[in-house]
Amino acid sequence: MSSNDSQNEISRHEELEVSPSLRIEMISFLSIPSLQIDASEDVFFDPIQQVSLPCAIKQIDIKNYQGIIKTCIRAIPVDTQWLFLTGENSFGKTSILQAIVIGLFGKQDQKRILTEEKCLIAIELKNQGKNDIFQSYDVKHFTNFAAYGPSRLEIQNQQAQNKKSEKLSKTYGLFNVDGTLLNIEYELLLWYLTKNPKYEIVKATLLKLLPSIADIQIKNNSEVVYLEREHENSDNVYDPIPFEKLASGYRSLIAMIGDMLIRFYEQQPEVIEPKALNGIVFIDELDLHFHPKWQRKLPIWLSDIFPQIQFIVSTHSIIPFLGAPKKSVFVKVKRNQAAGIQLERINIEIKNLLPNSLLTSPLFDLDFDDIKAEHN
Repeated sequence: MSSNDSQNEISRHEELEVSPSLRIEMISFLSIPSLQIDASEDVFFDPIQQVSLPCAIKQIDIKNYQGIIKTCIRAIPVDTQWLFLTGENSFGKTSILQAIVIGLFGKQDQKRILTEEKCLIAIELKNQGKNDIFQSYDVKHFTNFAAYGPSRLEIQNQQAQNKKSEKLSKTYGLFNVDGTLLNIEYELLLWYLTKNPKYEIVKATLLKLLPSIADIQIKNNSEVVYLEREHENSDNVYDPIPFEKLASGYRSLIAMIGDMLIRFYEQQPEVIEPKALNGIVFIDELDLHFHPKWQRKLPIWLSDIFPQIQFIVSTHSIIPFLGAPKKSVFVKVKRNQAAGIQLERINIEIKNLLPNSLLTSPLFDLDFDDIKAEHN
């Protein structure tokens, strides 16, 4: 081998070493066959008005991801704002959420590999009036989303000024248990000091979601504090307290909604009002940390505050279903050894159902006679 050939060989290896993620993507792209799904006609809950959300998932096709062998959902209406996943523990609700995100965003978030499995995931999306098909291994990614796992209590230290890190990446919280959320208090303080109109707008948004919080204030131009009511309709308030002394339900909601607002504002800088923000939000275990009253109201509140955002959530609780908007899709996650994790859409009118009726419905499959006999 000549000296020039040796130098070329060294250069080639150096090039591969500095871009391993690119090499992985190229190998994956060349070695994995495509998962073909055809573009489909739009389906609407309301066939008369036919108003689609700006971003709405139409089809989901998943192969070979964790316990999923092959499963799909077709004909999801493009005017549905909520897609609820329910199913028993360990049946794969989190895997489904992760797979959808991988299908939209790809297998890598910055330098972090989301999965090394040779999975095939295809998602058809109604995206700003166009039908787009995203593949898990494709170079085309959908980025207009936010994703949350069950851990939603920790926000980044204010001194970090929301500088991005691995734990603050778009997907980290859904795939890991130690995620940290962007600090809405830092943004509120910044907006307050610069007289940005977002301060009053976001403050009003948080107060709408937290009826037991009487006010949010800036103390000494340096700290955000919260004034709790004695009870939801009371005029009596307690002394102001910082975020870390709030109950976990309050902290969870402030942290998640705050992070959501920051991320969507960054992606849509021309938007001021939250009602105009659009995209998709994934939430694993929506009911976690919340009293049943809040579990029921949360879909109602979020639908009102973010009418242009689609929510795809998992829950073990029947209570969020009691607050499900009319145009909601309900999906049951099932699992067995032969078929793996499967998705089954449950067409059910829950408007007039009581909790016991929901428990014994196909969504939860509890046997009422057995429950009654054991109780007696």
